[in-house]
Amino acid sequence: MRTALIGLGRIGWQLHIKEITKHDGLSLCAVVDLNPSRLEEAKELYGVIGYQDYREMLEKEKPEMVVIASPTVFHEKQAIAALRAGADVLLDKPMTIGMESARRIEEAVKETGRKLVVFQPHRSYVLAVAAKQIISSGKLGKLFEVNRIDYDYIRRNDWQAFKEFGGGMLNNFGAHYIDQLLYLTGEKTEHIYCTMKKIASRGDAEDVVRIILTTEEGTVLNIDINQACAMYKNDLRICGEYGTAWVDRDKDGKQAFHLKYYDPEELKPLEASRKLEAEGRSYLSEQIAWKEEWMPLAAVEPDDFYGKCRDYFSGKGPSPVPVEETLEVMRIIEECEKT
Repeated sequence: MRTALIGLGRIGWQLHIKEITKHDGLSLCAVVDLNPSRLEEAKELYGVIGYQDYREMLEKEKPEMVVIASPTVFHEKQAIAALRAGADVLLDKPMTIGMESARRIEEAVKETGRKLVVFQPHRSYVLAVAAKQIISSGKLGKLFEVNRIDYDYIRRNDWQAFKEFGGGMLNNFGAHYIDQLLYLTGEKTEHIYCTMKKIASRGDAEDVVRIILTTEEGTVLNIDINQACAMYKNDLRICGEYGTAWVDRDKDGKQAFHLKYYDPEELKPLEASRKLEAEGRSYLSEQIAWKEEWMPLAAVEPDDFYGKCRDYFSGKGPSPVPVEETLEVMRIIEECEKT
């Protein structure tokens, strides 16, 4: 498929252009950026024609697929223009700014009959693939809580630090982690709570975000993003009725999921006592036969997100991120902004 890339910034240059050029079935036909030096660099390295105006590119190149890696504030106009020009669209997250804008993009998809996928690669990363395997194994029993934690200290001073451009950690990391946890659990959100603060950011957008989602099944999904925390931590913790899995280091010092759980059939019967007198003045000390396992993350293969997008756009596979799931992420983000 003739593929054009709009945006040669961080994600466009460091990820998208490399993924496009390495995948069979995708042919980079054009790039778009306002910066002439970036266009020249793309021409030298990839031999591709560059444009400063995406509309001119759409008219002259007529790409079959357009990857949009521009700042969020431009997503709606560029996505709708690409769809109406007859191209399928891979749109970087978040989809856009606000549900009204998201609905307009959805209408353009229906109106044109083209396909759209929002770039949510955290579904395909090793951490999510491993977590999906753990959940599917049933070893932890019924889930009751999943926690996604991301701590660091960054004095953000680029466009992501400003609300008017769609910046802030709710749109940035939040869009990734909301999608990731909904994907892992496969459950629908019933209640939403969110609190946000601006601490280290040099702009006006939030850099501390705490989201608590309760699903229809009663599972609590906690997303804790703190980019003003002097302690670095990136963790995914899964809690089930029989045990827990969390990101740790194994005996060789390598990153791994640590599983600690029990077999309910191996536990002795235990009845609750309503006596107000502690038997023998002793504290509870039940001996549980814990089972412990390590799942080294280096041994887990990530999913090929770009390959799945290529297959979907070429009619050879399902969508890696259905539009309705993206709209649910957008709905949650908008509800968070109201709290």
